[in-house]
Amino acid sequence: MQYRLKKVSVFLATLFLFAIMLPFMASPVALAATGDDQEMVRLVNEARQKAGITTLTYDQDLSVQASKNLEYYQRTGQSPSSSMLLNIAKSGGYSTIGQTIVRSNDVAGMVQKQLKYYGSRSILNTKYNRIGLAIVDTNYGKLCVQLLAYKPITEPVEQPKQPAPEPVPQPEPQPQPTPQPEPPAPQEPASFMNDFQKQVVDLVNAERAKYGLKPVVAKEDLTKVAQVKAQDMYQSRYFSHYSPNYGSPFDLMRKFGISYTAAGENIAMGQKTAAQVMQDWMNSSGHRANILNANYNEIGVGVYQSYNGYGYIWVQEFARR
Repeated sequence: MQYRLKKVSVFLATLFLFAIMLPFMASPVALAATGDDQEMVRLVNEARQKAGITTLTYDQDLSVQASKNLEYYQRTGQSPSSSMLLNIAKSGGYSTIGQTIVRSNDVAGMVQKQLKYYGSRSILNTKYNRIGLAIVDTNYGKLCVQLLAYKPITEPVEQPKQPAPEPVPQPEPQPQPTPQPEPPAPQEPASFMNDFQKQVVDLVNAERAKYGLKPVVAKEDLTKVAQVKAQDMYQSRYFSHYSPNYGSPFDLMRKFGISYTAAGENIAMGQKTAAQVMQDWMNSSGHRANILNANYNEIGVGVYQSYNGYGYIWVQEFARR
């Protein structure tokens, strides 16, 4: 199988991954994400350490931009232009930025290709101190868009102390009528979802809106997949992306007749409310990357009682078809 490695004058990458949370001692505690993005960052920094180069800092904002660039690349078949990358640099406060698009069977293969073909021009380049990326599974292996950038490190400057100004008498304020806010446009609730599931979807889209991302749409078939997965974890007493009964999340999606160009899953256990589980997911880089992945436009949510007697099992299924 042939693999292609593309390079443009600026660097970047997006993520697809699985992320996990586990309860501990009767309260939910998030484990570190173990997705492809963290593996890529680990291997890149391992290579930089061997070369005696300062390691890169994972940058969530860069990863969100990488996710957008990955979606653009998959939709158009073209690499994002230099002007698009320069706009990212300008808006994010980066003085230098570069992008690599690479494909391979696994994360290690993508790192090796960069070391072999580009080396000091990409992941071993000393002028970068930040990394953001997005990785997605395709029919031809894993596809990664990787952004490397330099963000200046600034120290706060102590301002000279000024004498405190004397207060100036002000006229008594006159009461003003309180403006009434415009009511938000009503959203059509998903009739196939319960309140917990709807709350998760609303919270996901609220987080995506903060980054200028399009909302994901709740789908009944994806919700069925998520609910089956949650109940399966309860009935079989396991907590994993891989089901002993259905296989991987992608196997389960295919069982329900769902075909996709990109897909991902988040799971959690022990949280009692939608707000609590979303807070835990957003505090974990791996889960957050799935929630903020611009490549996804559909979501399904499953919620079921926890087999350890504390809180619930929560499942998010993301997809683009």
